[in-house]
Amino acid sequence: MKQSSIKLIIFDLDGTTADTLGGITAAINRALTACGLPGHTEEGVRRFVNYGTSRFVAEAVPEKLRHDDALLAHVTALYLDAYRDTYTMTEVYPGLPAVLDRLGQRTLLAMNSNKQDEFVGRLAEQLYAPGTFMATEGFRTDRPGKPDPAAALDILHRASVLLGCAVAPDACVYVGDSDIDYMTACRAGMRPLSVSWGYRPYEFLRSLGDQPIARTPAELERLLNDMGL
Repeated sequence: MKQSSIKLIIFDLDGTTADTLGGITAAINRALTACGLPGHTEEGVRRFVNYGTSRFVAEAVPEKLRHDDALLAHVTALYLDAYRDTYTMTEVYPGLPAVLDRLGQRTLLAMNSNKQDEFVGRLAEQLYAPGTFMATEGFRTDRPGKPDPAAALDILHRASVLLGCAVAPDACVYVGDSDIDYMTACRAGMRPLSVSWGYRPYEFLRSLGDQPIARTPAELERLLNDMGL
């Protein structure tokens, strides 16, 4: 059997491995309502997810209030508290668990998100079979979030330790649904692969640069095979 040239696949969470929009929308609207501010529809929220909590909250409040640091801190605290109640309002994309199960039999899988670290591990356990991901990494205050590649490179180091040999960045594929994920892959020296079933449309993803784009989980598996899995 031909040995795979892909030693690790890192997946984004929001819009890639799970549809988290319902829980995010419910939580931010609860926080905004508590502050007497207008809320958003899911389609409105879709436009400013993926960029981390600080930017997300800043985009969610009215534009004239985006420089009010005290308000932003208050809304952020309310949002995170509410999300602890609503994060389970999350669904996997049809067909994806079976694809990840097959991929995991052939190479290492991991998850990397700009969502707070406490939620990333919980959602991975809630939505996927135990052991699907060798590592789950979310945002932590001791390192920058995506598109900085720090967390992705931490995962790469852990994969190298697990495999007992150094894994080169270009032996890793980074799968996401946004420009943030594409930039993270490029800055880490990893190969980007985008999915268009998430929160950014196909044409936007195509405009980012030369990369394969999957429209369905089945196509994702085919593209990874073409890339050397």
